Amino acid sequence: MDDDAVLLERDGAVARLVLNRPAKHNALRFDDLDHLVELLHEAEDDDDIRVIVLKGRGRSFCAGHDYDDAVRSYGLDPGAGGKPPRRPSQRSRLRRDRRLGEAYMAFHYAAKPVIAQVQGVCTGAGLYLVELVDLAIAADTARFSHAEQRFGLAGNTWHLNTQILMYGAKKARELLLLGEEFNGADAVEMGLANRSVPEEELESTVEEWARRIAQHPRDALVTGRALHTMALDSLGGTQQFLRGAVGHTLGTNLRFEDDEYNFLRERGKRGTRDAFADRDRHYREGPRET
Repeated sequence: MDDDAVLLERDGAVARLVLNRPAKHNALRFDDLDHLVELLHEAEDDDDIRVIVLKGRGRSFCAGHDYDDAVRSYGLDPGAGGKPPRRPSQRSRLRRDRRLGEAYMAFHYAAKPVIAQVQGVCTGAGLYLVELVDLAIAADTARFSHAEQRFGLAGNTWHLNTQILMYGAKKARELLLLGEEFNGADAVEMGLANRSVPEEELESTVEEWARRIAQHPRDALVTGRALHTMALDSLGGTQQFLRGAVGHTLGTNLRFEDDEYNFLRERGKRGTRDAFADRDRHYREGPRET
């Protein structure tokens, strides 16, 4: 694991969890997400910390999971000679996906308020984290999407309850089925972000909010956060993660018919970058003429 891929910075009553793979738009490997949760708990346990900022270094907040790492972790990479791998067992996939679900639960149940500071690309795992934390401030130019649904999930995520409560049932289905991109102002209108600001004002706006929140007594912040989580639980907050682990295992282990777009197959032919471009073109324009 690269310990520098995720950092914890302390500044008085404010902690910053920093995603630090700017050349990869802060795409998260599984080990990075595990380390991020460890640092979250470290900030929670530090009594001097009252509020936590989650941010990404460089041009983007987070481009989701590192797909190459996910393919390796799930045992889907072709072996020597390009021979297709044996499909992983459901039990091995469920073990991995329970661990992934627990990482998202850690932010859902964070003991202290967490503010997401969002610029550039925010999709997949990055968008999940923004949806789960307390507050979000976005640059006007931020680019959000649930384009990860184009791998075949088409409506399954770890936290559908949260998304339905946030967006409304119809809008949640639209975001997941179409995977279309939206900006910071759209995110505010939909209830994902609290504020959209010019990118040059993003850092200072988040800093102001963090310092204002840090004026509250420690016990008030932690008690208020716990009660907020209890309210979400009464609306099914816990169940969504248990369902999400099973849904992710099923949704990423699909059988594709000959006339359906298979990202994994195209990745083997063209490489990851070209396959991503072709995937988005396919869902925007339809299948190529043969």
